[in-house]
Amino acid sequence: MSKADLHVLNGRTAGFVTRLFAYVLDVAVVAGIVAIGGWIAVLVDNTIEQVGFDPRVDMATIYVGMIPLIITLYFVMFWSLTGRTIGKWFMGLRVVTADGRSPTIGRSIVRILGYVVSTVVFWGGFLWVLVDRNRRGWHDHFAKTWVVYDYSRGSDVDPFEAYATSDDG
Repeated sequence: MSKADLHVLNGRTAGFVTRLFAYVLDVAVVAGIVAIGGWIAVLVDNTIEQVGFDPRVDMATIYVGMIPLIITLYFVMFWSLTGRTIGKWFMGLRVVTADGRSPTIGRSIVRILGYVVSTVVFWGGFLWVLVDRNRRGWHDHFAKTWVVYDYSRGSDVDPFEAYATSDDG
């Protein structure tokens, strides 16, 4: 059994507030990526117009259609490659499967589709973390993932184990 799996079983799954802050940070990062991409698309459109070329569809319109793909790629690639997005990294969290590994691309796609379902139903899938015994949202249940505190981020010592073995514990 891996260390991440033990965290899941020992109740060290991330709470609602920590996950919310991580999500807000991710939204800010994605908004920045989308804004920069939009700026580049408008710049390309203006350059094309200056040259006198008149395409049927401008780059900005194409780019707006690509925004859902950009958002999906951000989450799926980060979850699959590192188990965490920038927001989750900043908050010391990691997305894991039952064996303690980062989710596969397939599970990450299911998880992002779960984000959509969790959002459409009045954010109920995210709020579910507040009542779920294992602090899992609907998207976690769909993808069979957990969000755990990533103790390896700061040091090799698990703070709970260090406390339990200290003279104060």
